[in-house]
Amino acid sequence: MASASILPEDLILEILSWLPVISLMRFRCVSQTWYFLISHPYLVKLHLQRSSRDTQVLLKLKDLHGVTCTLASLCSTSYLIENPASSFEDSPQFRYVPVNFFLGSCNGLLCLHNSLYLNECEEHWVCFWNPATSIMSTPSPCLRLSFPIYLTQSYCVKWGFGYDDRSDTYKVVVMILDTKTLKMNVRVYCMGDTCWKNISTCHSYYTFEQVGTSLSGTVNWIGLSPACDDRKETFGDVELLEILSYDLRTDTSRYILVPGCTFEPSSEPRLGVLNGGLCVSLDYERTHLVILLLKEVRDLTSWTRLLNIRYENLHVSSSLTADVVILYMSGDILLLANYEDCEFILFNLKANKVERTESFKKPEFHIMLFDYVPSLLLPY
Repeated sequence: MASASILPEDLILEILSWLPVISLMRFRCVSQTWYFLISHPYLVKLHLQRSSRDTQVLLKLKDLHGVTCTLASLCSTSYLIENPASSFEDSPQFRYVPVNFFLGSCNGLLCLHNSLYLNECEEHWVCFWNPATSIMSTPSPCLRLSFPIYLTQSYCVKWGFGYDDRSDTYKVVVMILDTKTLKMNVRVYCMGDTCWKNISTCHSYYTFEQVGTSLSGTVNWIGLSPACDDRKETFGDVELLEILSYDLRTDTSRYILVPGCTFEPSSEPRLGVLNGGLCVSLDYERTHLVILLLKEVRDLTSWTRLLNIRYENLHVSSSLTADVVILYMSGDILLLANYEDCEFILFNLKANKVERTESFKKPEFHIMLFDYVPSLLLPY
């Protein structure tokens, strides 16, 4: 500690901000002074900014039959692109997570959801976990939804998790759709609060996904809105794809029309994040894979068509039953999973061709990826 006193505190913080979390957690045990420095909010935020330059990928495996998500692991983006099949092997690095749902990753915090179904109601709660520090919060207050279990088909509950940079708050959003009244109730829980807030009620909206996609202070679900009278006058009875975007900063929601796309019952569209933008991937007539990108979620003029390619050009042989999912993007390289033929596809956007394919075992799980940065954030 004699040497530490020679250096000014701001220089010490600068040096510490470049170190990995695992080292900083050990250094906290040196003394009370080191513990205070490494726990200081300034260092926590500075370290997060530095960590975000070296993003890792959180690999999540979701049971194909809708059973609880149980596996999660981390790897570097470069290793993922170079060795996609090896990245997903069931190795000791995978952690079993005893929760019903994994709601997302944000600034190094993972949001985990659990529930209990009773005869007269449903009870839900969440907790927050920092894998880098192995610190987990206590469960949130219980969200009790008072409808009998035999009526659950009349209700649809969707979840989302994200960060509100204006209030420096992590929020969990719940959309509760009553299919009889066609009304949707919005509830929000802020990390550290003592209750769930009843935010608003809006028109019904059918989403294809259980968990929303978080991006730039918003949580987003892709789905279908009911055909209102004014929409029928413009579009007729065609079912249009829309994104329900919930703004965590203002606690308001809006609908974003996916341009040039209608719903085709043959397959469900998927929503994700690519290169910092909101990505929609969908099947077109079982012959083409179409990928659209909304570069800025708050700028509806920033839509672009990233890919429109025939399955045969992706070297997908069974196009009639194709199940191709986009997983990740690194530079000009798209990583896709072809579940029907059990292979990963690396497609070069710049050259407009398949670079290589890599086989994997017949999966019991769907693969989902989230950007992850190790951080010192406390999950409470």
